[in-house]
Amino acid sequence: MDEHIVTLRSITPVWTAGLDRDGDVPREVGLMGSIRWWYEVLVRGLGGFACDPTDNDRCAFDDAGYKVSGVDDGLRTVCPTCRLFGCGGWASKVRLLATDAKGNSTFSLEKAGTEFQLHFWINKPLLVVETWLLHQTFHLIDQYGALGGRTTLKPPKQPDYGQVRVLKNIPLSKKIERSDVTAWLVKMTQNSSSMQSRQAHQSSEIPQLGLFFFKNNQWLDRRQMNDIVKTDRSGFMAGKRGISKKIFSSNGGNRFWGYAKDQRMLDSMLRTLDGLRISGVKTGQEVLHGL
Repeated sequence: MDEHIVTLRSITPVWTAGLDRDGDVPREVGLMGSIRWWYEVLVRGLGGFACDPTDNDRCAFDDAGYKVSGVDDGLRTVCPTCRLFGCGGWASKVRLLATDAKGNSTFSLEKAGTEFQLHFWINKPLLVVETWLLHQTFHLIDQYGALGGRTTLKPPKQPDYGQVRVLKNIPLSKKIERSDVTAWLVKMTQNSSSMQSRQAHQSSEIPQLGLFFFKNNQWLDRRQMNDIVKTDRSGFMAGKRGISKKIFSSNGGNRFWGYAKDQRMLDSMLRTLDGLRISGVKTGQEVLHGL
């Protein structure tokens, strides 16, 4: 079985457990969920369709189509994210094992400065475009985002969580351009009326990279975050019980980022940041063009 290894170092503690579980032992389910979230954000930002795996309209493998014409027909209505990470009737192409730098599966991510590895065991062959997307997902986590949970809660209630540095990424064995990946994603949607319909009716609140904003080497205090959230009267940015805020700030990682549900809201956020004299904010579109 082939294996890809991503090596990381924690800048802050990393939380991988559920709401009611201790976070001292890294759990692959929590790590994979975070990786998948950023993968979905990237796919949508590139113009592809990625379903919401928590929604009733999530992907499912077409057994009837598979029995008639094979795997390709079985996957015709399955989005690119589910093709990699799995959905009902279709197993994930990768299996994840987290270890420390020496390969031990029993370790802790409670402290900053911990080097650890994510072992991706390949159950089914990865396409070149899927390898590229997975590589760029870790690039986004490393340069702009976070890994794991509890990234919206801040001191003094808890420490910063989720800031990591990628020391060794998924290798790219073949040269491939962003335009090649975009063409593959668009073609997949065009070949499926189901995906076209679901993409057209997908909630505008689903995150996609083109509506993100990022700033490194600066973090937001509570007052600044409140000023930004208040500019959105719809309540989307503020979130609510059970639904996360849409703006994240890390003192330990010295960065902040967030996302809007449409271009108008994003422009409003950017004007607010400018009014706070915060310059050098990078938009998701700028990040996409740099991949």
